Amino acid sequence: MDRRLFISMLASLPALRAYADAVGYRGVREVSATRDGLTFRHRHDWSSPKVAPLFLELSHHDKFLSMDNDFSFVELLQGDRLLFRSPAPALTYLWIAPDAQLFVGLSDIKLYNPYQLIVWRRDGSVLHHEHISSDVAKLSAAQQQDFTLRFPKAAQLLSDRYFTYGGATYLDFSILGVPNAIGDDAWSFLAGFRTRHPYSADFKESVTNEIQWFDAAHPEISLERSGGGVTLSLRSPSGRTMAIRLQPS
Repeated sequence: MDRRLFISMLASLPALRAYADAVGYRGVREVSATRDGLTFRHRHDWSSPKVAPLFLELSHHDKFLSMDNDFSFVELLQGDRLLFRSPAPALTYLWIAPDAQLFVGLSDIKLYNPYQLIVWRRDGSVLHHEHISSDVAKLSAAQQQDFTLRFPKAAQLLSDRYFTYGGATYLDFSILGVPNAIGDDAWSFLAGFRTRHPYSADFKESVTNEIQWFDAAHPEISLERSGGGVTLSLRSPSGRTMAIRLQPS
């Protein structure tokens, strides 16, 4: 492995909550969910040589949802009839909403995986996609402005990784490849505001492969529609209920 890439992996780790991997994830996996005659199915092949280069285009992770991705997909079937098939990140758990209008994919795969949460509509369009890290930067408006003024290129690269939760603004910056891309000074600035993810404080990551952010055995997913939007609820690794407001892509 290239030394700079290895250093960037180490630099992007949450302090004290990482554990070692024997080898990098290169799995081939299939998962599925069924409800009322529908089958929601996923397959990924993370041994594909296309995975890493596509991920390291940090400004273009949306390519994982395009035809550039021929190594991972979801499909929705009604009996033998294909309702949609779409490129996808590497997923480990699927769920179909009771009204069969929304289809949720969750993942505990971290390595070269751009999104650990993704929701499709019944027509195959993506409602919401999100990368999950155990640690993020919590920034006030003044701190965001300071970051943008001091590190404009870094700010531009990370501009679509801000999110709000509980009235505060966070930046998901602890991602493989980002330290090299934004430089040591910008990385140190953001690291100074590092905090645990606001969804839940019990997320845990391995060095490269895994992010444990939901209860994989009993996620207990539900959806609530209110105020013209949708909120997804699920269990954290220790059983805490997390509520995530879905943002249309």
